[in-house]
Amino acid sequence: MFAQPSQRTTSAAPLALLACLALGLAGCTAAEPSPATGRTAGPLTSFMPAPAAVQNKADCLANADWLLHGEAPAAAVTELMGSVPKDFIPVDVVECQVHIAPLADSAATPPSPSIQEQRFSGAFAPLLTALAVQSDKQTGIACEAMLEITPDLWLVNSAGKAVHVEWPKTACGFSKPGVKNALAGLTVASTKILSAPAAP
Repeated sequence: MFAQPSQRTTSAAPLALLACLALGLAGCTAAEPSPATGRTAGPLTSFMPAPAAVQNKADCLANADWLLHGEAPAAAVTELMGSVPKDFIPVDVVECQVHIAPLADSAATPPSPSIQEQRFSGAFAPLLTALAVQSDKQTGIACEAMLEITPDLWLVNSAGKAVHVEWPKTACGFSKPGVKNALAGLTVASTKILSAPAAP
């Protein structure tokens, strides 16, 4: 579903880039052939998602189908997700991801996966900086058919209101490393295992 860009070996892009620099063209982006498809890759552009809607609370079960099974998030979920709204000041960060309990020696079948809710404390400025990075978009590039399930991420303010934020993505849909690195620099304040919703 999400994929990693392939390595480029053509020398056409550096030559085109030199031409851009020589001509002094602002915003000039060199296109290059995609070796796996033979198509010409379009220019790499960046964008910032619309601000996330402010919700009443963080809800780790809202996107359980995606976290547990990699199924496309429901429109009702994605419509509320986005970038960090201006002037939204988080005092709490909530990460939602899959939790698989260790298999007991006496267990006949492995336990069903559930959702883990982790709350973080610490300095949130590096995380906000990472979330402010724009996502990339590019047509005509060759991407491997790989799936990456990024944890859901919520920011909560002092009033208890929450925003469901998007991770900045590469042109092939993989998460950029900044958010993951920023989360690694925070302290886990609490961990809660939530029951996964029953299948319909």
